[in-house]
Amino acid sequence: MEFLEKWIEYDYNPWILFDSNGRVKTLNQEAQFLLAEATVKEIFDLAVAYANISYGFKTTMLDLNYGRYEFFGIMVGYEDNDTIAIRLYQKPPERISNPHIDNMSSHNIYTLIDLAVSTSSISRHHGFTTSFDPTFPEMKIHPEEFVKLMTEIFLCFNDSEPIEIKMTLKTGETLKFEKKRYPIFQVAVKGDLDESCRTKALSELARKLNGYIVKKENRILFEAPLIAG
Repeated sequence: MEFLEKWIEYDYNPWILFDSNGRVKTLNQEAQFLLAEATVKEIFDLAVAYANISYGFKTTMLDLNYGRYEFFGIMVGYEDNDTIAIRLYQKPPERISNPHIDNMSSHNIYTLIDLAVSTSSISRHHGFTTSFDPTFPEMKIHPEEFVKLMTEIFLCFNDSEPIEIKMTLKTGETLKFEKKRYPIFQVAVKGDLDESCRTKALSELARKLNGYIVKKENRILFEAPLIAG
């Protein structure tokens, strides 16, 4: 791999080269993660929409959100009718600059989720469904803050269908915490999401758990470092 190829491959900003039919010809490492949050068609249509009228390169400043990814601009370039490339300029991620480590203790995360479900079930006619990986270890977490966050997330869903809760370990991604990198666990809550739900308050609670919130379509995701107990 040549130096320029390495530069593109390890760039912090996603870069994708498409053919004229919208198929991916090549992409860098960061773009592979992005395409777990957005479809190839979405990004190709974005490139076509913001391409220069004539051949060349065009930079546009705009705010974009795909899952947990946030961008402040894009550059689109093409020199013929066969290929078109796009680079998305990523906003700095929400870092754990002030980690909350006091009073962290080891807990079975499923027990805490069950507690939040039990508390929330009192006021709901439709119940909850869960999908958990039984191999998850105990982890260090703030139990009261976690139960509070889950309870607040449940309030964002209308009582018109069961709320689905799924917990997984994200593959290929880590989160830096206390100068170490840890795997990321994700709790996905899915249901009839109330459009008026605002994630600002949820994000503040998530930060107390050293994590962050992602809101997408009919789901709210909580992601945080898995610190084994």
